[in-house]
Amino acid sequence: MKKVLVISEFILPEQNSTGYFWYKIIQKMAQSAITDDISVIAPVNEQDVVKYFDKKVNLNLFSSPEYNKNSLASRVWGQIKQTYLFYKKIKGNLHAGTKIVSGTNPLFLMVLIAILKIFKPFQWHLLVHDVFPQNLVPAGLLKKHSIIYKILNTIFNLIYAQADHIIVIGRDMETILRQKKYEKAITVIPNWVDFKEIELLNKNDSELIKKLNWEKDIVFQFFGNIGRVQGIDHLIQAIQLVKHPQAKFLFIGGGSAVEVVQSYIENNQQTNNVAYINELPSSQRSLGLSSCDIAIVTLAEGMFGLGVPSKAYFSMAANRPILAIMDENAEVACMVKEHQIGWVESSNQPRQLARLIDDICERELASGVNSPRVILEKYYHQDVLLEKFIKALRLDND
Repeated sequence: MKKVLVISEFILPEQNSTGYFWYKIIQKMAQSAITDDISVIAPVNEQDVVKYFDKKVNLNLFSSPEYNKNSLASRVWGQIKQTYLFYKKIKGNLHAGTKIVSGTNPLFLMVLIAILKIFKPFQWHLLVHDVFPQNLVPAGLLKKHSIIYKILNTIFNLIYAQADHIIVIGRDMETILRQKKYEKAITVIPNWVDFKEIELLNKNDSELIKKLNWEKDIVFQFFGNIGRVQGIDHLIQAIQLVKHPQAKFLFIGGGSAVEVVQSYIENNQQTNNVAYINELPSSQRSLGLSSCDIAIVTLAEGMFGLGVPSKAYFSMAANRPILAIMDENAEVACMVKEHQIGWVESSNQPRQLARLIDDICERELASGVNSPRVILEKYYHQDVLLEKFIKALRLDND
């Protein structure tokens, strides 16, 4: 019976959406009764983890070096040190026939596993949440035609090629990986949310909305990571052009682009149409998700196939329609159109986005929009997709 070794930077549901998905995956592995040898390597304090996982899961944990995630230099150096600590744990757990299941973060961990695979006979199943180095271009960290980008692209094409099997969270992502000449098996498994964990609440019952006195307004909400690849500049430019007096915009979360939102608020205090709230604890996730009429899900221009915002699925669980601002063929945009659970704006023109927002405010919100939560339950059910994940790992055939 083969050993399964799960290696991830995040494994706890309250850490972030990545931790949420890995926690669910690890628990499903433990409950599947396919192997008795499941180990997890992660930079987490043991006292925070024991209460979460099945006793069947062997925990190999270590303390991660602290670094500033919003500083590129600090983040790179911190992840290099973290990857070395990963290596110290991994090297004693690699045996013939081991199956490694890992993700694309942190970046250098993927590099480490690809190098180890040259010297060790193990199977590598890679869950792709981000595609490197392509995602560094829309983030503004690299130019696509630069020498550095071309070198990194060549290196990462070789790294992805080392994986025996890739699991992606969007159809657009599979397209990009095929363009990288990956020729082995790719399985598409979209993100999911356990809808039972998200409480259905009325917007006007939210303490956040009451404090803002926005009960009678139409509230658009951005929830989650406010980062470089979310196209926040574009969204703020559009907000400046919105004319409807009832349109309000609530940002909840943290990230490198928070300053863009805060700067707008400081310079436009008289309009009072944008508010910002820091990251909420996981215990208040339902409160945060319900504090709106419409959920905004964005990706910056050039992000096609490079990421799938998990916030879309959490907002669906809260039964909020989605305004998807991204390439019309991106995974979330396709989902919104296929199931008629919102609107898609792909022009990358602030004026057109502002017009759509004005138009939405003029309509009856429920008109022509299906229940996002019903769609989530039917097509993105946690139990079904987790079972598909287990089968994709080919653990059933051990």
